[in-house]
Amino acid sequence: MAIANPQGGFLTLLKKRNFIRLWLAQLISMTILNASNYALIVLIEEITGSTTLVGLAIICFSIPAVIFGAPAGVFVDRMNKRRVLWGSNCLRAIATFGFVFTLFTNRKQLVALYLLTFLISTIGQFFTPAEGSAIPMLVEAEEIPAAISLFNITFMLSQAVGFILLAPLIISLLPTFHILGFAIFPIDSLYILIGILYLVCAVLIAMIPPSRFKHIDNPTEQHAKAEESSRSISQIVGTIWQEMNQGWTFIRRKSPLLIAVIQLSFAGVVLLVIGELATPFVTRVLELPASAMAFVFAPAGIGLVLGSLIMPRLIDRLGKSKAIMIGSVAFTIILICMPLSSIVARLISPTGWHGSPLLVLFVAILMFGAGIALDLINIPAQTAVQELTPEWIKGRVLALQLMLYNAFSIPIILGIGAIADIFSVPVVIYILAISVALFGVWSVMAERKNPAPRLGAGEATAATNQASVLQTNSPQEVSVKEGFEESSQAGGKSR
Repeated sequence: MAIANPQGGFLTLLKKRNFIRLWLAQLISMTILNASNYALIVLIEEITGSTTLVGLAIICFSIPAVIFGAPAGVFVDRMNKRRVLWGSNCLRAIATFGFVFTLFTNRKQLVALYLLTFLISTIGQFFTPAEGSAIPMLVEAEEIPAAISLFNITFMLSQAVGFILLAPLIISLLPTFHILGFAIFPIDSLYILIGILYLVCAVLIAMIPPSRFKHIDNPTEQHAKAEESSRSISQIVGTIWQEMNQGWTFIRRKSPLLIAVIQLSFAGVVLLVIGELATPFVTRVLELPASAMAFVFAPAGIGLVLGSLIMPRLIDRLGKSKAIMIGSVAFTIILICMPLSSIVARLISPTGWHGSPLLVLFVAILMFGAGIALDLINIPAQTAVQELTPEWIKGRVLALQLMLYNAFSIPIILGIGAIADIFSVPVVIYILAISVALFGVWSVMAERKNPAPRLGAGEATAATNQASVLQTNSPQEVSVKEGFEESSQAGGKSR
């Protein structure tokens, strides 16, 4: 499967004001979401010093996708995308300011912090599928592959900038302010900035004309939307579990899509695990102060960003399967070298090994390579999910992918936290390395057994816009959407 070639397409997209507003809203909102998740991890580590409680914090921003992710996708497929995007940013801004208020009053009130994190993540379950579904509404049909590639790059950029760059730098470098008797710590300042930026995202969405979110090219989709518009919220709720199952059926019956969803979920879990282990690795393995974490892990963010820029062309040459295998092998080697580097440094200099500039530089180089290796896994899987999913069910597919990713992450995060507390951080890293290696082998075997169709830029566009007509007109597959029965029968006759 080829990755859509964005060459020449980005400049055209960047001239579209409405698309730019959606793109900036995605970049900002995803960046600050990852920054807030990182800040919560650091905050819990500072308050408790427990890796297990850090894992519980990660679960608080992961479990809403398991509970609400798929239902949110069902609603998003029927709701006004502009209203969902605007409202979710406003609500997250309010909840974030509530988080700041809690920090001011009693920063050790973990229950309140966990609950607010849970609320912010729940609201975000509506934003992500709405955003993915809105992309084709703001660009021309032939521009969709380039738009998908740009959003893939931005998604990785937001993870790198938010989780590994912005939050660590602000927390490490920003001083503590004293205003009106209140001590405003760096984490407090970060959350204040996050609340303001959510409001900026809401303004960007509000600047997009409502008419732009009503554009539908697919005749089948027009027919289905007309039928769905007459349904009340109560009727949608009454069939929500049925339609969630229909979305899962759609994924399960398209084996290449199912494989891509699993690969994308795995990459997300790996990034969460790295976030959970970041502080313990710096403080317990390298024996450096927590403030040094930004300088150790920032190279991973740089690697993610630079890798994202070259990935579409590189993966187009390598192929999806080979790219993921190379990324898995490279990531496995890097993970093994991370704890080994401290052992070698201790052998070379038993008394002054910690804080060694050479050790920090070597770890930084490893993390830079880890960012590029993760790109080789993440970006081809993301693009495959977009290319293989028709617009009329994309909201549910994206929501189900998030649900699967978070369902996997919860027991893994809990288990890793317990193992790190009982045994050691290096043991967890070695387990993670073995898991990544096994994942690479599974990916190659699964894709050889279920090869995805090779889609060029034009073919990917056609598949995206007409998949419900050209790819799912069999009676079995069309049944995954109740409102499409009539149009699918007509399509079946025409074939």
